[in-house]
Amino acid sequence: MKKCYAVITGLLLWQAHTFAQTPKAKAPQQQQGQGQQARPNMPQIGHLYGKLIDAKTGKPIEYGSVTLLKLRDSSLVTGMLTKANGDFSLENLPFGPLILRINFMGYTSMQKKVTITGQTMEQDLGNIKMQQNIKTLQSVEVTGQKSAFTMGIDKKIFNVDRNLTSVGGTAQDVLKSIPSVNIDLDGNVTVRNAAPNIFVDGKPSTLTLDQIPADAIESVELITNPSAKYDAEGMSGILNIVLKKNRKAGFNGAVNAGIGTGNKYNGGANINIRQGKFNVFANYNINSNHNWADGSTNRSNYRSKGAVSDTNYLLQNSNSTSKPLFQFGRFGLDYTLDNRNTISLAQNIVGGDFKSHENLSSIFSDKDHHATGQSNRINDNNFNFRNYTTLLSFRHTYAKPNKEWTADMNYNSSSNGRSGDYITQAQNAMGAPIGQALMQNNTTSGKTTFMTIQTDYTNPVGKNGKLELGAKATLRNYTSLYNVYDKDTITGEYINNPLLSNNYKYNEEIYAGYANFANTIGNFGYQAGLRVEQYVYAGENEGVKYKPTKAVPGLYPSLFLSQKLKKDQELQLNYSRRVNRPSFFQLIPYRDYSDPQNQREGNPNLKPEYTNSLEFSYVKNWTNSNFLGSVYFRNTNNMISTISTPIGADTLLTQFINANRSNSYGAELTMKNQIVKGWDLTTNVNLYQTDMKVNANGQNFDNSGFSWFGKINSETKLPANFTVQVNATYQAPTIALPASSGSGGGGRGGGGGGFNQIPSSAQGTIKGFSTVDLAVRKDFLKNKAASLTLSLSDIFNTRQYELNQASPAFAQDYIRKRESRILKLNFSYRFGKFDTALFKKKKKDQNNDTQMGDQMQSF
Repeated sequence: MKKCYAVITGLLLWQAHTFAQTPKAKAPQQQQGQGQQARPNMPQIGHLYGKLIDAKTGKPIEYGSVTLLKLRDSSLVTGMLTKANGDFSLENLPFGPLILRINFMGYTSMQKKVTITGQTMEQDLGNIKMQQNIKTLQSVEVTGQKSAFTMGIDKKIFNVDRNLTSVGGTAQDVLKSIPSVNIDLDGNVTVRNAAPNIFVDGKPSTLTLDQIPADAIESVELITNPSAKYDAEGMSGILNIVLKKNRKAGFNGAVNAGIGTGNKYNGGANINIRQGKFNVFANYNINSNHNWADGSTNRSNYRSKGAVSDTNYLLQNSNSTSKPLFQFGRFGLDYTLDNRNTISLAQNIVGGDFKSHENLSSIFSDKDHHATGQSNRINDNNFNFRNYTTLLSFRHTYAKPNKEWTADMNYNSSSNGRSGDYITQAQNAMGAPIGQALMQNNTTSGKTTFMTIQTDYTNPVGKNGKLELGAKATLRNYTSLYNVYDKDTITGEYINNPLLSNNYKYNEEIYAGYANFANTIGNFGYQAGLRVEQYVYAGENEGVKYKPTKAVPGLYPSLFLSQKLKKDQELQLNYSRRVNRPSFFQLIPYRDYSDPQNQREGNPNLKPEYTNSLEFSYVKNWTNSNFLGSVYFRNTNNMISTISTPIGADTLLTQFINANRSNSYGAELTMKNQIVKGWDLTTNVNLYQTDMKVNANGQNFDNSGFSWFGKINSETKLPANFTVQVNATYQAPTIALPASSGSGGGGRGGGGGGFNQIPSSAQGTIKGFSTVDLAVRKDFLKNKAASLTLSLSDIFNTRQYELNQASPAFAQDYIRKRESRILKLNFSYRFGKFDTALFKKKKKDQNNDTQMGDQMQSF
């Protein structure tokens, strides 16, 4: 561990030292996001639009001439005549300085230098009033090619199309390579050692991470300390997964296919067509990822009968296989009513089918380690789900720059079904069967409807101010019917077991409103906001109703202060209050017996946990690098945790409880830079201390410890269009913190409990682990339209989970290893043409002006 710590710390110090001494460029250039200068021959994706009106009457000017010329030689770039409502829209603009020229008979001609750089994707020039005085237009900057990593103080954006190690995988593989993010074997996500709230396209989703293919993801946004504009749910901020949707003129798309060791394959295609007022997109992905898992539990149970010790031991071993098949489809369209009004509709259709098999053996021993009995349990399960999500949104922008209003509705409906067979055979100390095997069958059917309705309004105030207002409603209904049948050893019939069966449902409603105001005074900036959320919950099981503590409106303030310094430096201080509400599965008092020696039970008396988060950050930008350093403190009251208690001779019961409190504080350092031309390196280190106090079942438990987490992502461009990417991760030993209900994990696609579920408890310590992933890509054909990617995950096969627990009543070592060293080969081919006149005849107007779309450029 010390060696790993020294290596990562040394890299950070070396990078900072190297780039602190980098000579300044002769002419500073704006960089994309955090200073990456535009490269030549980049895709032409700039977009300028606006409206010509008469300065006196306010009426639109039709047939006004709007042209763009190159500043260097005054050659024509593109142009058009304004429409009947005065609108104009210039697309596919190149990088560099241009001249915007506006002419119309009877009005004074106007022109202005316009610089297309890498700052913003689109720019609304507003209502341009034509009169005798020249209207000066503000400079415009349009986003160019995406950087792999855009780093800010409150948000980090990772464009994952350049992430080679996740090609052909799922959202889990994407997040594994992102700084600050840690994922366990079951797909549970933590950021800064706590669970974030996970969104898809800015909205909550019922999809788990392994149900989202990596090839469908455009980018991932990480907001460690969100403002009042965002949902208050999530202890450590928000992870937003942005799905692909192109807006390039003409048509473009891609196809991909891949295979992997251990019977794994994937394939998919996407296409986007933009013509006139319509932008249509669709994609489809299929993924089969067979895998295996092994595990063992070694437990000592300390009991006493009066003054006599009655210690006994349990040894369990598990071997399991899983055969999932996922299909992901998405299609939609954007319809532009005019330059300032757009309606969007999107539909996601996701389906999955699973087959799993587990063999669980148990050996029971006395205090002298002599075997007293054994058992063998075989679990076979079939699981399927279907998920449908419809998104309807409207966006209106105003002539006033940066003023806009949006309205969205997101409706999700999902269903699932499961059938399983369990065979348990008791054995004597020598492993010989005792009596007949106990046979059980279970069936599950469930349905969820989930809807969000949201509206947001942004209005600039004064020179630098901004007011944000919004409201949101979240409605969720869930039903599930679970039946367990025991086989009668005499008649052979299956009889319902009411002790294990349940029929439960719940509904929750969250109504929220927020207000944010931001402004700058010189180099000092501030933002203050308040979010109000009303939470309503009701659940029942077999007619018995459960409710958490009385729902009252929750207040969630946020405050951001920033100070810009000389030489591209900035300081920022942030505060926010957040909440994590217990899920229904944590509340329902149903006991899970799927592993008889490791039972689980919910707690209807759970309370929400509340977190106060404080963060101080420093950012520094150089020409080819940037550094972000943060120190943070997080205080959580009523923290939701678990505690394990021995019941019977050899069984543990794990229950959810509210810890008294938990404090976590630490420092996170992120350095992104270009070591030499063609070699980019991103290093992330998080050092933290966690202290937790628990009072449950008349016992007090204090669990605390220091730990750290580090990641290094390296990308190197080699001759002959080769690219090599290496991602390395190390997690030092840390105290066990349970995965929150808001983690968005669920790596088993909704699979049930049992031995395959990783236990988590306030009583344990998780052993450290490391992993290294490698990928090589070769681009070929014209314009690098095709590529082959060869990737190897967990090169040294070191990724596993080990939990050590100790208490006066028991001590337990739990080890789990899932297939992680996987070799994959993926092929992709990109196609398309930039052509704004794809479906209509090209023509020239009477003045022989060149129309947009006369030029067709290969993708």
